[in-house]
Amino acid sequence: MRERVEILIRQDGVHISSSFKQETEFIVQPVAELGSRLVRYCTPKSPAGLDVLFYIAEDLLFFKKFTLPLKTADLKEAISYQLEMFAPFDGKMLHNFTAVRDKQGYNVCLYVASEEAVVPLLDEAAAQGFQLAGLFPESQRFVTRLCKKKQWALLMPGRFPKLLLFSDKKIKDRLLCYNEPTLEELTAANDVEVIYKPTAREGSGFQDADQLLAEKPLHKELNLLPPSYRRPDYLRYALLGLCLLNMLALVAAGALKEYNVLTILKRVDAEIETLQPNVKEVEQLRIKEKQLADTIGRIEAIGENFDIIRFLDKATKSLPENSYLDQIRMDEKTGDLQLQGYTEDIGALTAKLDALGNAKLKSTSRRKNQTYFHVEISGR
Repeated sequence: MRERVEILIRQDGVHISSSFKQETEFIVQPVAELGSRLVRYCTPKSPAGLDVLFYIAEDLLFFKKFTLPLKTADLKEAISYQLEMFAPFDGKMLHNFTAVRDKQGYNVCLYVASEEAVVPLLDEAAAQGFQLAGLFPESQRFVTRLCKKKQWALLMPGRFPKLLLFSDKKIKDRLLCYNEPTLEELTAANDVEVIYKPTAREGSGFQDADQLLAEKPLHKELNLLPPSYRRPDYLRYALLGLCLLNMLALVAAGALKEYNVLTILKRVDAEIETLQPNVKEVEQLRIKEKQLADTIGRIEAIGENFDIIRFLDKATKSLPENSYLDQIRMDEKTGDLQLQGYTEDIGALTAKLDALGNAKLKSTSRRKNQTYFHVEISGR
C-alpha cells in the first residue's frame, strides 16, 4: 500500500498529517505556498511516491438529503441540473452524492463545495508532482474497518455541531445541532449502536473517533475531486478488461455450443433421412403382422368349435335337395341350435331330421310357394 499524506482544509487553515510521520503541520489562512511547504514536510520522501488525500471540513460544505422518483432516468444529470437551486455558493461548484434505492424512490445524500476555496490548493500540490488520490468530506476520514456492518454516528464539533448517521460505510443523514448535545439526547433520538466524537472527553460517554483513524480505511465514497486531477484507475480498467474477456469467453463458448448442437442436429436429420425408408418398411411389416395375428386369433377361436364345423358339414349332406338354410343360431346357455330355412319337400326334410341328432320340427309356414321351417336341435 502506498504511503499517503492527508490535508484537512478548514476555515482557520490547513492541517497536514501523514502515515509515515507523527508530527502534523498547520498552515493558517490565508494559505500560501502549500506546495513548497508540503515538499518540506514530506522530505526525504519523493512526491511521486506519495498519495495526497484532501479532506474538507464539514463547515465548508453544503449538505442536503432528498428523494428522487424511481423513474428518474439519470440521477447524475438530474442532480447537476438542480445543483444551483440547492447550493448557496456562487460560481463553480464541486459535488458528489450517494443514492440508496427503496420502494418510495432514491434517497440521495448530496455534498457540495465551492471550487474557489479548494481548487487553488489542489493546483499547488499537483504542481509539485504529488498524486492526488481524492477530495472527500472530513467525515470520510473516519469510515474505517472498525465501523463495518454497524449502525453508527459521528458528532463533528464546531460552531454548530453536526451529527452524521452512517450504516456501514454509507452516510444516511447529517443533522445540524444548535448546541452541544449530550450522548443521552442523541441516543434517544437516533437508532445507532455507537456514537463517536473526535477528542472525546473521558466520562462523556462518546467513543473517541481517533480509534477509527487507527484502523484500516475502507473504500471512500463522495469523492469531490475534479476529473482533471483524477489519475487512471488501473485496477478498475483491469477488472473491466477481465469482465470483457469473460463475456467474450462466454459468448464464444455459447457460439461453440450452438455450433455443436447444429452439427448434431444435421447429423440426426441425415440419419433420419437414411432410416426413413426402413421405418416405413417396418411399419408395413407391423401392419401385416397385426393382420396375421388377427387371422390366427380367428382361426384359434374357430378351432375351439370344431364340433359346430362338423355339424354344418353333416347338416349339408343330410338335408334333402332343394332345401336351404337361412339362419343358424346357438343358445349360449343351453347349447341348442336353431335352424331356419325353406324347402320344397317338407316330408323329405322331416324324414331326415333324425340324422341330425336330437332334432325336432318346431314350426312351418308357407310363403311364396316355399315351405319355411324352424328346427331345434338339442345340445344336451
